[in-house]
Amino acid sequence: MSYTRDQLETEVIRILEQGTAAVKQVIDAYLANRTPERDMNWLCLQMAKEFGAIMLHSDFAKQAIRQGADGRAMDEKFETIKEEVAHFQGLYNLLNRTIGPDTEIPVKDIYRYVVANVGPNGMEMDQSMIEKKDNWPANFEYLTGCNDYLKGQHPWVRRVFAATLEGAAAGFHWSCSKMPADDDFLKEAARVERGIAIDELRHGPQELREICEDYSPEFGIDLEEMFRMLRHARYLEVRQRNEQFLHPLSEEEVERIRQSLMDDQIDPINIYSEAA
Repeated sequence: MSYTRDQLETEVIRILEQGTAAVKQVIDAYLANRTPERDMNWLCLQMAKEFGAIMLHSDFAKQAIRQGADGRAMDEKFETIKEEVAHFQGLYNLLNRTIGPDTEIPVKDIYRYVVANVGPNGMEMDQSMIEKKDNWPANFEYLTGCNDYLKGQHPWVRRVFAATLEGAAAGFHWSCSKMPADDDFLKEAARVERGIAIDELRHGPQELREICEDYSPEFGIDLEEMFRMLRHARYLEVRQRNEQFLHPLSEEEVERIRQSLMDDQIDPINIYSEAA
């Protein structure tokens, strides 16, 4: 089947929005089975993910400088890093308000949760993260699970996957922003996550549109296979988020979500198409 650029964008967004609906099931299960340990685990790991994003985007900025970027060409890099710092700071402040600034962070090795470098083909996992991958196997699989597929693909496919990796996070933040204000922790968490979601949705759809506009049938890409792998990536994110919240969903429930994603049987939540 052939696709126009608009149809490509629509299909990729649909998969992202189905991924949002899938991840929201993890959040809903967490809310139905909350414990103080689950509160701290997801918060600390999300804080660490945002810190990892600061480091990664700083490396992208250094790469741009090495390649000759200067002056106003660096404004976008600065804005991205500033945004990531604000995301980290909001979660860090919530942690300190919850446990106190002098209390040890209750999850060990969190700053090895996401540590990536800029490699020849984009993001590569740092050795410090690889050494701790058994602490969070679903997280590591999510970030590396499509690598074998991507190695032999056209660079345009790698751009799509890089954009959807970051774009899918907007669906997670949106889902967290809908947590009920049942207590001070959830109320503040939802507020912080709402701000992150707004930032991500402000530029994510635009980036995806630009990528789809660059598509050409001459690339020789099997688009149906790409869509299938994008769906698989959304399933891997469900596993990652379930791990982050200390498994509020059973393996059987996760498998049902996988089947609904792969079979295109899950109703999307239209956050990206409305922001586009």
